[in-house]
Amino acid sequence: MVFLRKYLFLTIFLMVLVSGVTARQLLHHLDLRTGHWVMVGVSLHNYKILPIQEELGTFIVDDFDVLAKMKEEWVFEEKFEDFCDYHYALKFYRNGELVETLLANLHCNYITISGLSYHFNQEIFRKYSDSFAATKWSRIRFRDLDLLKDAVNKLELLRGVYWYGDVEQYNFKGNFMIGLDQIPWDANRDSLAAVVTDEISLLLNRSDFYVSVHCWYLSDDFEEMSIRFNVYCNQDFYKSYAGVRDDWMASWRNHFSEQSFVQIVVIGLSKKDYYQVMGD
Repeated sequence: MVFLRKYLFLTIFLMVLVSGVTARQLLHHLDLRTGHWVMVGVSLHNYKILPIQEELGTFIVDDFDVLAKMKEEWVFEEKFEDFCDYHYALKFYRNGELVETLLANLHCNYITISGLSYHFNQEIFRKYSDSFAATKWSRIRFRDLDLLKDAVNKLELLRGVYWYGDVEQYNFKGNFMIGLDQIPWDANRDSLAAVVTDEISLLLNRSDFYVSVHCWYLSDDFEEMSIRFNVYCNQDFYKSYAGVRDDWMASWRNHFSEQSFVQIVVIGLSKKDYYQVMGD
């Protein structure tokens, strides 16, 4: 991807993370004064389930003052041991759109953001627990993308409903994968995805696709990063791309190529509530 690499070097100043040498204000980039913000804490399965998970369950915080206090006070030093599973996913939404996800382990005492981990513990977590309001969540499986898109359209009209993961990918029938290598280790992956999106749009003069990060890994010397992107699209888009480029890592495949269903996780609704909303 010679053209893309030149494009990346021209825009690299947009992609460098400010990763603190000693400490980092984890939520410094969240502009809490624009839009309506909430934080959702989702209890995760862990080899060592903690009493606090049974006590708090899955919860939501929509108090601006509490979120602003978290943003101000969550300044932690980096931690280089992150070998445990996580107990909570902390997801920050603005106007219903997922902006940031942090993962917390409350036994090994660290919190992870953008692949880097920082010292964290249950005491810090409990400090705000009086503001945690219990909420419901449910897993919904689909074997038909049209039904899934219909459900997404209806649920997005409801107040207090959030997606645990990405659902935009299901606007398209499948995906193919492309990759970049020898990227600076601290390049911002979301910015890289935006650069790739702009470059593909310019190349094909089309916008009917969606790019997201699939995975990334560091070189042995920790100086460079390789990153893989999923390009979600319909098959005709892939054929157009393949007609002018040969740098894809994996050919196009639909969402059901290796599974019989796709699953979305809905926060704010039980499964019973979901079926009532859908009128089924």
